[in-house]
Amino acid sequence: MAEESASATPWRVVDTEIVVADRWIRLRADTCVDAAGRTITPYYVLEPSDWISVLAVNTDGDAVVVEEYRHGAGAVALGTIGGAVESGESAAEAAIRELREETGYRAGELIDLGATWANFGNHTNRVHHFLARDCTRAREQSLDAGELITVRVLPIEGLSEQLPQSFHQLTWYKALAHL
Repeated sequence: MAEESASATPWRVVDTEIVVADRWIRLRADTCVDAAGRTITPYYVLEPSDWISVLAVNTDGDAVVVEEYRHGAGAVALGTIGGAVESGESAAEAAIRELREETGYRAGELIDLGATWANFGNHTNRVHHFLARDCTRAREQSLDAGELITVRVLPIEGLSEQLPQSFHQLTWYKALAHL
């Protein structure tokens, strides 16, 4: 016999306190009440900007990826081109900007691969996935302060095993249907 369980329903937020808010992140601590009447506090929620993840492919069919230090993991790692969507900017505009800034490349075509939640357990933002096809080098990198990025050109085949970030792998996977 199958067990019956309560239906999942949204929690009711009864109080919110902003813990930190700056140009990079906003963190709040919610006091919530679930459908069973239990209080959950504090429940921390991160409110970063939406992010973009771009798999760039050059005119030879190779991937243009970036290698940089990721402080949270304490590791130098390969990744797709990425960054935050700035205020007043569309996700596609952010993808074009980040491709240009991080690599100096320009896309012949930008394909929107859809969006996924970054981590819907405690983040409010989404990751917008893009494929940039027929990319050519147009200029030098234009990196933000604090960025040191090495551009790598690698075969598409087997690339996902070299991408340690889950949403970078997802961007690669979603792009396969368009390559």
